[in-house]
Parts: sequence; structure tokens; C-alpha cells
Amino acid sequence: MVHTLEVIAMLLARAVMLPAAGAVVTLAQLGLPNAQFWERQTSLQWASVVALAIFALYEAVRSVNYAVQAAHIREYDNNLRACLSVVISMAVQITGAPWDELSVRYYRTRGTFLWRRLELVAAVCAGANIVDSHRVFSPGVGLVGTAFSEQVILCEEWGEFVRTATEQGPGAWMKRDKSERYGLSWGQLRRSDQPDGVVASPTFALSGRPDGCILLSGPLKLADLTGDEMRRTLDELAAALDQLGSPPMGWWSTHDR
Repeated sequence: MVHTLEVIAMLLARAVMLPAAGAVVTLAQLGLPNAQFWERQTSLQWASVVALAIFALYEAVRSVNYAVQAAHIREYDNNLRACLSVVISMAVQITGAPWDELSVRYYRTRGTFLWRRLELVAAVCAGANIVDSHRVFSPGVGLVGTAFSEQVILCEEWGEFVRTATEQGPGAWMKRDKSERYGLSWGQLRRSDQPDGVVASPTFALSGRPDGCILLSGPLKLADLTGDEMRRTLDELAAALDQLGSPPMGWWSTHDR
């Protein structure tokens, strides 16, 4: 937020000062309104030249910085996709599920202590459309938000879970304990993606605090989701994501939708 305010302040200053400084230098060179006028405005001319030089230097530094950031962002995104692709491959080997019906998504925390949410950072899915998938979860809401808040791996045959709840109706749903409905309202449940099976596994920072969540979904049964091999695969992914660390500077502003 502070960085954004600094950028806005610089843009406003440039919008005001750059045209003014440019006008002073141009008029002085043309001798308008007359040469005698500018002979008395030496300080103003020097201030304008310095202002133009500062903004030119700022633009040069910003261009170099953007190029460096863009390279780091591309590298980070490529490494993320590589890590997630490995999980798809391992899930196919473990479960025998069709590779083009599996998807894995990585959500990471963003915000402050008072306002925090889990935002989609990367997703890999060869067959299904991931554009309409949930991009944001609040802590304690949905399988992702609940796994993050409770710091545990959660598994559900989600398609069957939604079908049973739908048959029982909204009244029965709202009578359930909040943890049993994963913090979802009736409308949120009905709008949720409905793959056969999903597993949500939280990730942790070096401090031990949860900092994100992995979501694997596809035609998977509960036995597939809760097996030791699947848990080990998710733990290995979490370790790989931990090595990658936080998104590099400029990542969020580049990917904000």
C-alpha cells in the first residue's frame, strides 16, 4: 500500500512539474516573451533543467527496474508451474486418474492482520477450464479457507457432498455447525465447483505460520485423497513452494485482475 501511494505521488508530481519545467526551458530557448525577461529568471531556468534531468533519470531507473522485475516474475511463474505440473504427474501415477481432468491450484495469503485473504497465485489444469474457478478465499471459508485456518489437510468427495446437501435443502444446511459446512452459506455452496474429489493442504512459512494453501481436485475418491502417497506428494510440493518463497516485488501488481 505504501509503495502504491509513493508511485501515485510520483505520477502526480510528474504530471504537474514536467510540463511546467518543459515549458520554461522551451520558452527560454525561444526568447519568449523576450530575452530580457529570461535574463532575470536564471534560477527558474536552472530549477527547470534540474527537474527535467531528475525525471529523465527516474524514467531510466524505472525502466531498468521494471526489466529486472519482469525477469524475476517470469522465472517465479515458470518455477511455480513446473512444481504444480509435477504434482499432476504424481497424482496420475498414484491414482490412475485421467491427467486432463486433474487440476492443482496454489493460493497465497495477501493483506494485513485485520484484512487478509487467500488469492490464487498459480494453477495447472490441462483439460478443464480454470478461468471460472474461485480466485479468492477468506480464511475459514470454503475448503481452502478452512484448511488454512485450522492448519490441517482436508479431503472431501465434493460432488457427493454438494449433492447430499442440496437434497436436504437450505434449512438443513444452515443448521449444520459452521465447521461442518466449511463456513459456506447456501449460495456459496451452490456456486462452488463440483469435482468428484478435492484435497486442500495448507502451506507454512519458516516462522510456522500458515501462508497459503494447495488445492488438488479431479475424479478422485476419498481413499485416493487420504493415502500416504498423496499426502507425501502434497508435502513435497509445499516444501518446493517454500523454497521458491514469496512472489517477487511487483508480482501482485502485474497479476492483479
